[in-house]
Amino acid sequence: MHHPLIDNSKRSQTSTSASVPAPVRGWNARDSLANMPEDFAIELDNVFPNLTSCDVRSGFASHSTGNGSAVETLVEYAGPLTRKLLSAAGSVIYDSTAAGASTSIATGKANARWQTVMFGTSGGSFLFMVNGADAPIYYNGSAFVTPTLSGVTATDIVHVAAHQRRLFFVFKNSLTFGYLPVVSVAGTVSTFDIGGLCRKGGYIQAIASWTRDGGSGPDDIFVAVTSEGECILYSGNDPSDADAWSLVGVFNIGKPIGRRCVEKVGSDLVVTTQDGAISLSTFLPIDQVAGFSKAMSTNIQNQFLKSARAYASVFGWQSIHYPQGSYSVFNIPLSTAVSEQYVVNTQTGAWCKFTGQNAACWSLFNGDLYFGAQVGGVIYKADNGTSDDGATIDWTIRPAFSYYGSRGNQKIFSMCRPHFSSNGVPLFAVDLNLNFSDINPTSVPSAATVREGLWDVSTWDESYWAEAATIADWITVYGIGECASPTIRGTTDLTTMSFTAYDMIWQQGNAL
Repeated sequence: MHHPLIDNSKRSQTSTSASVPAPVRGWNARDSLANMPEDFAIELDNVFPNLTSCDVRSGFASHSTGNGSAVETLVEYAGPLTRKLLSAAGSVIYDSTAAGASTSIATGKANARWQTVMFGTSGGSFLFMVNGADAPIYYNGSAFVTPTLSGVTATDIVHVAAHQRRLFFVFKNSLTFGYLPVVSVAGTVSTFDIGGLCRKGGYIQAIASWTRDGGSGPDDIFVAVTSEGECILYSGNDPSDADAWSLVGVFNIGKPIGRRCVEKVGSDLVVTTQDGAISLSTFLPIDQVAGFSKAMSTNIQNQFLKSARAYASVFGWQSIHYPQGSYSVFNIPLSTAVSEQYVVNTQTGAWCKFTGQNAACWSLFNGDLYFGAQVGGVIYKADNGTSDDGATIDWTIRPAFSYYGSRGNQKIFSMCRPHFSSNGVPLFAVDLNLNFSDINPTSVPSAATVREGLWDVSTWDESYWAEAATIADWITVYGIGECASPTIRGTTDLTTMSFTAYDMIWQQGNAL
């Protein structure tokens, strides 16, 4: 019943709430904090942006030990019947196929920084390897062979690629490339000089074959990338025949970083440059300046440029496409002992950053992802388990700032409720960033706990298997500001965890 002395129409709501979905568009290191859409994140460390949630990344486990010191090359030999994982460290090449200790299969090498390509002839399937110091070698599935290469100084060959049924070579500090006869792994190496096309000088950094239609064929394009950022394209299959070898064009891109700067992703080539990671199919039709907005790494462009300026000279830059995980990895070496990875979801284009995986090189083996450690001579299997070889995985989610539908009004924030799906109890800390401040939680739990039994850990027939459950607990926060972003930080070594949204409660103040 309405009391005649009480006017309910003048009563106002004391608290307001809003729900913000997980930042599935990923890490954003490009837009201003004041204009960043809510489905981006300012930080997304060790958390992968999936289609509907942001998931703490999987861990890694030791696969092979005894690989010298820094493992600088990791490559799969993929024959018709045999697959092997080879590694190189120091002066030695190892067979690291089996879990446990690696086996030395070649010694006395000048360095461990090999560029490789699989190539097949009527004589078999070969893994051809060059390092710019030793004579090229190839692995036939059981042993290494040093092929006879005439017409050039074999120890100058520093990069190799297969194109139109031929092996093509890059020479150290040269704008001339070499090539062998069709389906040959030995013989006379012919040369082709592109120096007259390179107005910026430098030398050829890397070469590749660009399969623009998704399948190898006569329309494949030969690509040479110079150290100064010129991209020279040729069509055809025989550089010695003017009717079978024609220039497509010369394009300007950013300066490439490292010899392992080109990666094939589907029918495209992705080049890691000082201007970011670029896709040739989207970049080449436009000029270099306009291409920045089309770069594959555009969402993290500022951070990519910063890392390129600071660490381009450190060995370990490499990209690798991991189809099984639906992502590509860009390895960023911060020093000779520490690296991080910028990771892009190849389905959505959303980025994140992985830390704690101190990798010098990466490779696929039987479809799984592996990396060679910068120190310790260990090869790890990535995307495996819930811990980093027994250590915890530290993760951070810092969503974009939100005005919660009320831009220009002060708010007194009081409660935050992150929503997780997990097979355990996620332990985390939350601190509130106000008006574009940058605060990290000062108290972070040591690890999450598991609700039930874990496969291959708990006792069979005595434990209940853990199933993912939704966890949403209110956390007390406090702050006064127009906009806010909760930094959510935790650590885990036993549980899987997905972040789906967060809720915020505040009291509305007056407009300023």
